[in-house]
Amino acid sequence: MAAGGANGYANFDEHERHGRLYTGGKVAASHDGAIIVCMCGEELKLVDVVTGTVVGTVSSEGDEFTSFVMHPTKLELVTASRTRQIRHTSLALAPGKCEIVRTWKAHKMPITTMAYDSSGQLLATGSTDQSVMVFNVAKGFCTHVFREHEGVVHRVVFHPDATKLQLFSSSHDNSIRVWDLRTKRCLARLASHVGVPAALAFSPDGATLLSGGRDQLINIWRLADYSCTGSMAVLEAVEDIHVLPPPAAAPRKKGAPPGPPLEAPLHFVTAGAACVGSPSRRAQALSSPTGARARCPG
Repeated sequence: MAAGGANGYANFDEHERHGRLYTGGKVAASHDGAIIVCMCGEELKLVDVVTGTVVGTVSSEGDEFTSFVMHPTKLELVTASRTRQIRHTSLALAPGKCEIVRTWKAHKMPITTMAYDSSGQLLATGSTDQSVMVFNVAKGFCTHVFREHEGVVHRVVFHPDATKLQLFSSSHDNSIRVWDLRTKRCLARLASHVGVPAALAFSPDGATLLSGGRDQLINIWRLADYSCTGSMAVLEAVEDIHVLPPPAAAPRKKGAPPGPPLEAPLHFVTAGAACVGSPSRRAQALSSPTGARARCPG
């Protein structure tokens, strides 16, 4: 900042200029939280969280991106484009360049959603062709194809316990399907929503699934038997759910009789829109005891 002018106002000198970083769409963080990747026109911008500067760019090469996902343990990402091209890219930040490891095509129509499993070995994709596919990314081949949805696949997510080998997908047919990758069959069809289940999230112990829909409802599913144990109205279309870490267990009161520990409540945050295409200006913080009917605190 320069010295004050004759009119008594301070004069400011430009220290640094940041260009356009984000134009809408998905945003994701690297596994260590140091880099944010976001859509910017026909590119992906890699932004340093500390400095706010662009440290890398991934170009679509004129083939518009439809989805992307970050690797859970490495500085790598996989992108899908309008022509159904999938690119596995290694992000080299020091020289500011990114190296494409391999490319392949999948599905019959554009890909809408992608997810890695927690081990980083498997990649799931969902498409407007109503199918779900699973790939071994390192070896570059398809391992599963599931075609039982009757609408565009909106979201895919693996169970957080990679040893279970389970994949969850939601669709515009308003259902959620649970796929067993060992037997290559559908374990369950969860169908309590009357709008697209746009958001899927798991409790910290992996025993509960939360689904948020454009029907303005959050449903709570017990995965032991795939039953819906609770439902909560949030008065806006839900587009995403983030489950918060469990709170520290409260110490037992002095003199209280011994017994099993109290079941910790499940805390989560939702983000949505009053109507589809109109982002909400707020996120709602809700809590619910696992396995009990959900209610808004207060």
